[in-house]
Amino acid sequence: MATTPSSSSKDPLKNKKKQCLGWIEWLRGWFNLIYEFLFQRIMASHLHNPMPLPPINDLTCIVTGSTSGIGLEIARQLAESGAHVVMAVRNTKRANELIQKWQIESAGLGIALNVEAMTVDLLSLDSVAKFAEAWNARAAPLHVLINNAGIFSIGEPQKFSKDGYEEHMQVNHLAPALLSILLLPSLIRGSPSRIVNVNSIMHHVGFVDSEDMNVTSGKRKFSSLVGYSSSKLAQVHFPFEVFDDGLKAS
Repeated sequence: MATTPSSSSKDPLKNKKKQCLGWIEWLRGWFNLIYEFLFQRIMASHLHNPMPLPPINDLTCIVTGSTSGIGLEIARQLAESGAHVVMAVRNTKRANELIQKWQIESAGLGIALNVEAMTVDLLSLDSVAKFAEAWNARAAPLHVLINNAGIFSIGEPQKFSKDGYEEHMQVNHLAPALLSILLLPSLIRGSPSRIVNVNSIMHHVGFVDSEDMNVTSGKRKFSSLVGYSSSKLAQVHFPFEVFDDGLKAS
């Protein structure tokens, strides 16, 4: 919790107590991170691959950042299970190449895919707004929004978007949050619907100061780890603000 300078100076004991609690939370965060990495992942490594998804032909799913990594596999599996998949990406040329490849592969199996690519750049809030406006204009239901796109610029110096926000915070939290809010009309139309935020165990060591989201006040020294973990913690807290009847966010 952030405190104002006046409250901190008037009650140094209270401020010291909060600092101690902050250190305890930081240590607990690192313990959780190490525990999950060393134990949960190793223990799960022997488990069998999950069963194929059931047919979901009646669902429309938007997946951001779906030209590589986890997002690519999410989009592919959803499409192969019959969903209408929208690949919301910066590089639509790459997305269309993937779609063509998947369609050729699935044609041999007698599966017709329903996949399309749309442009969105999370480093531009204007791009996010235009994407949402274009989708909502279809007046079509949206059943699942998967906020997968993210960045972790390891070792890079602090950078800011043209909107004035630290890049990790914008791409990993602010832009997906804005997208989720702007797409609410379509998500409500597709109720019961769901927002899925792809997160990271690194949120355990994050810290969010609402008065210093860009980490520029000097209270904390910026590093790519600080930027990434803080943005992922902010993303974890976001669903509690938008959870409503007929819409689930996780």
